[in-house]
Amino acid sequence: MAINRLLVLAAVPFVMGGFSFAVSDKAVADQSTLVAQNAPQPARQNKGWGKKFEQLGLSAEQKTKIQQIKQSTRQQMSSIFTAEQKQQMQTARQQKQRPNLNLTEDQKTRLKALRQSSKTQIEAVLTDAQKQKLQELKQQWQQNRQNRQKPTT
Repeated sequence: MAINRLLVLAAVPFVMGGFSFAVSDKAVADQSTLVAQNAPQPARQNKGWGKKFEQLGLSAEQKTKIQQIKQSTRQQMSSIFTAEQKQQMQTARQQKQRPNLNLTEDQKTRLKALRQSSKTQIEAVLTDAQKQKLQELKQQWQQNRQNRQKPTT
């Protein structure tokens, strides 16, 4: 369909005569727009659970419950960090770097417990088939990660 549109737009200057330059500029602009619209979009950087969930076939209700769990977890995690650590995270995120937060042992323990609690709550939302699929996906990703880390010889 895009090719047909371009062919029609390319033929217009020949048919219209003196109006050709304006139409031809429009054809180029339309072609650029079409190329931009049809170009593959960069993959979203889904990390952690987000990428896994896309492949589980979740119902709308499951998605809503999981989003609520994730939001609650983020709020609870935020309460664990100091204002200075939050600022360091924001700065690191803007610079696309990993922050060095110098977490205390108490913070590490609380964050670990919170992550485990979140994981348990999310898994409780899944069906047995989805849990099995998630386990398979985790194994695949772990294998892929190991393959990427191996040096090539």
